[in-house]
Amino acid sequence: MPLTNEERSLLKRIYQRLEGNTPLKPGDEDYLELYQPIYGRPGCEDPVELMQLHIEMSSVESIQLFSGFRGAGKTTELFRLKSQLESDSTVVLYADALEYIGQSDEVDIVTLLVALAGAFSDSLKNEMQVDLIGESYWARFTNFLSKFNVDVSQLGIGVGVEVKMALNSSPSFRQKLEQALASRVFELKNHVDKFVEDGVKAICKGRGADAQVVFLFDSLEQVRGSRSNEQDVIRSVERLFADNYPKMFKLPNVHAVYTVPPWLQFSAPGITQSNINIIPAVRCWNNDPERSECREGCDALYSLIKRRFGDAGFKRCFGDETGDYNVLAKKVIDASGGHFRDLLTLLREALLRARSLPMTDEVIDAAISAVRRRFLPIAIDDARWLYQISKLRSTELPGTDAESVSRLTRFLDTHFVLYFKNGGEWYDIHPLIRDEVEAIVRRHGEATAAGVPIASDVPLVPTE
Repeated sequence: MPLTNEERSLLKRIYQRLEGNTPLKPGDEDYLELYQPIYGRPGCEDPVELMQLHIEMSSVESIQLFSGFRGAGKTTELFRLKSQLESDSTVVLYADALEYIGQSDEVDIVTLLVALAGAFSDSLKNEMQVDLIGESYWARFTNFLSKFNVDVSQLGIGVGVEVKMALNSSPSFRQKLEQALASRVFELKNHVDKFVEDGVKAICKGRGADAQVVFLFDSLEQVRGSRSNEQDVIRSVERLFADNYPKMFKLPNVHAVYTVPPWLQFSAPGITQSNINIIPAVRCWNNDPERSECREGCDALYSLIKRRFGDAGFKRCFGDETGDYNVLAKKVIDASGGHFRDLLTLLREALLRARSLPMTDEVIDAAISAVRRRFLPIAIDDARWLYQISKLRSTELPGTDAESVSRLTRFLDTHFVLYFKNGGEWYDIHPLIRDEVEAIVRRHGEATAAGVPIASDVPLVPTE
C-alpha cells in the first residue's frame, strides 16, 4: 500500500532526526532524546570521564590531546565534557579552531599561539562577559607588534578584529606574520601567557580565588589541507607538535584540551598513543578470525536507532521485533561498521526509498548499495593495503613519511578503515567494502598469474 500523508509526515520527522552533521549539546531541547550513551559498557572506556578525571586530579593546569576520526562524535563528547565540568562550577571556555586557522593551509607555531590567545579572549568575552579593561587580545597583540617596530599595516591589514579575519583567511598575512616573529617566538609565548594569566585573574575575581578554568580548543584536527597541498599541511602539523609539545601548548593556570589529528600517533615523534585520547568506532564484532558478534556494541546502536525513530516510529518503519533484534534494523547496524555517521546515513537512505511501511528487505538492501557506491572505485594498491589490514587487524603503516600517513589518513577519514579499542587498539576495514576488496585482490592475483599486466594506480569499478 502506498504511503499515506500521515506516513510521509512521520518519515520526514524521523529523517530530520537522523541528521548527523550537527553536534548534540547538553541542554538542547532534544539532547536527552537523541544522545545515545555508549561508553558505560564492558571493555569500553569513557573518553569524557578520563578527561574529566585528569583535570580533577591535576593541580592548577594541565594539557590533554583529544581526537576522533571524522563523524565519530568528537565535538558532541566535548560538549558533554563541558556540561559535566560546569555542573561542578568549573569555568569552561570553548573555541572552534577553524574560526582562527585556515583549514587548508600549513600552520606554524606563531599562527597557533596568536590563534590560541585570540580564541581565549573571544571566549572570555562571549561566555563570561569578561573583557580585560576593555582590551581584547587582538588590540593587545597590535601593541605587542609595535614594540618590535612591526605595524599591522605593514602586514597588509588594519587593526582589531581584522587580525583575526586575516589570520584565518589570508595566507600572505600569516606568512608575513611568521617571518616578522620567527626570531621572537619565546617572547610571543610569554606575551600570550601573560594575557591568559590576566584572563584567569579576571575570572577568579568574579568566581572566587579557587576557580578552575578549562579551555577546549576544538577542530584543530580538521586542518588537513587540500588535494594539492595535503602532504605539506600534514608535515606542518607534525612539526608543530613534534617541536613544541607540550611546552608551547601549556597555558598558565588553565586545563587545556586540544583536538588533534588522530594520525599524529603514527607520525609525530614524542606524541605517542598514550598522549592522545581517541574516540573509537562502536565495536559490533570482536577481534577474532570469525568477527563474532559483540553484543554490547550492537545493543548500543540498536538503542540509538530506537531513540531517533521513537518506539512508535520504529515499529511503523521496521515492523515487529523477532527475537533480540528486528532483522532489518540489525542488517543496517551490521552494514554501518559501528560508525555513528554511517549508521545515520544508511537509515536516511532507507527512508528515502520507502514506498510503504513497514520497510522491506529490498529497501534496506538498496540503501546499503547506495552507501556502498560512495566507497567505490577502489584502486588496486589501496585494495592490497586494505586487504592486509582486514587480515592483520593492524594498519601496518609502511613508513612515517607524509605520503604514507596521508594515505592512511584518507582511509580513516573516509571510513574505509575503522579504529576500535577494547583493552588494546585494533583496526579493520569497513564491512561495506570487505567483499569488494577481497574480489579486487583476487582478480589482480589471478591476472598476475596469467601474465596480464595491470597498472596499480588504475581503479577497478565493480559491476553491480
